[in-house]
Amino acid sequence: MAGTSVIKGGAQQDLLGELRTFVAGATRSVKGNPLEFARTALSLLKTLPAARDAVLEYFCSVFDIAVDKYITEVKMMMPQEGQAMSTCTEEATITEIHNVLCNFVNQNPKAWAPIISTWSLGLLGELSTRYSAINHACSGPSELNEDLQLWMSCRATRTLIDITTQCFSCLMHWDTDTCIGALLDTSVEHSPHFDWVVAHVGGCFPQTVITKVLSCGLKDFVQHTSAEQGAKSPKLNSVVGILGHLAGGHFVDIRRALLDLFTSSLEPPGEGDDAAVRKATVPFLFQLASVSPTLLRALTTGVLRTLDVGTLARLARLAPDWCRYFGGAEQLQQFLVGLCLGCDEGGTLVFRLLLDACAAPPDVPGCVRTAARTLLELLMLEVDQQLRTTASPGIALLQSVQRELGAVQPLLLSSGQLEVLTAVRLLGLLSWQSPNVLISSASFLLQNASTDSHLAALVRLVARRTLADQDASCPMVHALQQAVREAAHPASQELLWRNVATLLRWERSGRVAALSGRPTLRAVLASLGGVATALSPAVVAALELAADCLPPETCLRALLGLTRATAHYFFSCLRLPGISDRMSEARRCCILLGRFSALSVPARTLALRLLLEGALHGAGAALFGASAAPRRAQRDGAAPGLLQENLRQGSNSMLSLRHSWVFHAGVIGQGPRSQPPAAALSADTVAQNTQLLVSAIKAVCCGPTGTVLLDAMTSVSLLLVELISPDVMYNGLPWPEEEFCKVTVERDLSVRRQLDGLPVVWDLMSLVAAHRPTLCYCSVLLRALTATLVAQWGSPSRDTGLLLPPTQRLLHLLSLGQLLPPPLSSLGDVAGALAPLDVVLLLRSCVWNYLRDHVPSPALFNRDEAGLVWRDPGQAWPAPQYVEPFCLVLQANIGDFGSLYSQIFFHSS
Repeated sequence: MAGTSVIKGGAQQDLLGELRTFVAGATRSVKGNPLEFARTALSLLKTLPAARDAVLEYFCSVFDIAVDKYITEVKMMMPQEGQAMSTCTEEATITEIHNVLCNFVNQNPKAWAPIISTWSLGLLGELSTRYSAINHACSGPSELNEDLQLWMSCRATRTLIDITTQCFSCLMHWDTDTCIGALLDTSVEHSPHFDWVVAHVGGCFPQTVITKVLSCGLKDFVQHTSAEQGAKSPKLNSVVGILGHLAGGHFVDIRRALLDLFTSSLEPPGEGDDAAVRKATVPFLFQLASVSPTLLRALTTGVLRTLDVGTLARLARLAPDWCRYFGGAEQLQQFLVGLCLGCDEGGTLVFRLLLDACAAPPDVPGCVRTAARTLLELLMLEVDQQLRTTASPGIALLQSVQRELGAVQPLLLSSGQLEVLTAVRLLGLLSWQSPNVLISSASFLLQNASTDSHLAALVRLVARRTLADQDASCPMVHALQQAVREAAHPASQELLWRNVATLLRWERSGRVAALSGRPTLRAVLASLGGVATALSPAVVAALELAADCLPPETCLRALLGLTRATAHYFFSCLRLPGISDRMSEARRCCILLGRFSALSVPARTLALRLLLEGALHGAGAALFGASAAPRRAQRDGAAPGLLQENLRQGSNSMLSLRHSWVFHAGVIGQGPRSQPPAAALSADTVAQNTQLLVSAIKAVCCGPTGTVLLDAMTSVSLLLVELISPDVMYNGLPWPEEEFCKVTVERDLSVRRQLDGLPVVWDLMSLVAAHRPTLCYCSVLLRALTATLVAQWGSPSRDTGLLLPPTQRLLHLLSLGQLLPPPLSSLGDVAGALAPLDVVLLLRSCVWNYLRDHVPSPALFNRDEAGLVWRDPGQAWPAPQYVEPFCLVLQANIGDFGSLYSQIFFHSS
């Protein structure tokens, strides 16, 4: 026992000596080694609890001296980078303190971590505030990252941060509220100089720090229940600052934490839950979002995406309790409108949620629908008012909606009237800042509108801008041009032009005031170049409505493109299966071709050429009864196979000067293999197609008054000669001697073959003959036909049944065109009952000789006062040498033509 008392006495003496040494060193009454003083202080910190505050205060002075030297050295080294230049003794002292304190924490965290973390946080706060001038050590204000870099370069502050982090690592497992509360308290006291500490610590424990910061901030917020205090919660700005610093690298964690906090407030309350905290959660989130755009973005990208009408109904039960945090219901509404205006993401979700709430089912409380309508209207009014303020900056909500335009435009096609009107208003407001929004939305409606109500939304959308801009740059022009470019699918093109046709009819009716400026018509006129790429029934219907309003100065290039496209579409219409569709579409083409031709002579020339070329050559000729060139009959009646032809050559070696294998596609001497014949059109279909073609040509040849222009019909006659006659020689009007036909026999036969294979030529020549004197220009075709008929009628192997129809048609053409005067104009009436030699006699003596001696020239025709062009029969009575053969033939057949003879030659007696 005595020994024990001696030991205790010695320990007490040692502890008292350490205490005296520490006091002397701390008061600087005795100079000594700082490292030894620090070791003595650390020993007292562990063995003498009563000296704990004094020891920690001494350590504060040690770190303060080190930081002061560091700041001085940084300023002296400017503009070079600051480097920690503490002495070796100071560094050793700080290292010793760091090692011992961290060892205390690791050995007994519950006892030492709260004490040391509170001390280190307080010291960091005091140092940051005291040496806040460090922000101005460099030229210009420093940012948080620069503060972190500068403070972490200091050995003293870096050691304190490391000690704090070590304490937090131990406390986070069992007492997070204590460490986070201390962090917030220090941040409130020393903000904003303490932000770099919060940023560093939060970066080490992001999820825990974010969650606990929000929890602590919410609890502090609940204690301030008035409208004046709620927004001025002491820790609110600190929470915002901490989360703002962490958002750069941990935005997803912040968004998840906010969403979890919001979701927890909607869950059924459990035992021990604080009802006041649940009711204050949403107002707390609103206040955070109002102060920080970063937290507002986190809410809009997290919480907003989870909201629906059902969630709003649950929130409606809590809404009355929110008002005390904002000063009343009206103030809460204005507060929410302000939050919505600040949303730079999820703007479309805001409007979509409000619209869904406005159209909520009956089982949802009526207050939800009423509040949603009120908020929607207030929001639209506020946006409109801010846009009208010239000094107002860009509205974040509108910018967000503009980036998500693809989610707003479908609302224009909604069945709900409120959704459509809201979309129209919203897009109209967006167009104030970006006219492209209006153009894009109008183009979207043109391509997708399926009802008149959708088109009415289009009219509302462009009405104000259209009435203000009466030139071709109105939005409808650009919208239609964009729609034409984007509508690549045939179905979308059909719907686009059906909508255009509807708008044109509305404009023509004059009953839609918003369309009084004819914006759709001007859009069609400005888009003629793009329209000409491909026509469809809907495009043609729209063009038909706009054709009457085409100005004379319409672009020639566009007119030619439309003319070409319409002519091609005309032949496509003739292939339609339904008679009514075929007739209606072809007649529309006739109207368009007529209008285009009336505006431009080049357009008329192009239309005539395209129509005639399409009818006489290529695949279009089959529409008018054209027959393929006759093939030589197979010798044995069966098509030989290529294999059999090769086997006939044998398997011997190749012989000189002879092909050993057969590679041709048919049989030598019999031409290529005949293709299977296409399905022939019925006679009625051919007749209808021919009549439509004649109508189209007449429409092209008509003038402004509706009468056929002889110059245009002359072009038809000349085009027939160009397309049928294979030679340009001897295409003049005069008829030569019959012997000269030996020179042109090959060409005459070619013309005859085309006339036999293209029945439509007879109808075209009849059209020409009906408009005298244009048949004169077809003289070469008539001459070739007459020459071949004379030769065939005089041949012993003639086939009267095949020769009679072209002969009668020829004679009727000459009579209709008044190239043969009376009585020769009656030759066609008797040709069918005469002997072949009599027909030869009449063709040679009455037709050929007369036309040889009387050149079929337009000079033989006169125009009367009524504008009719005709040949006076009294002055054109043929000489006897042309009439007597006809008279003798009739006399020889007087039994058959007695009455006709008396009518023709009654005056010759």
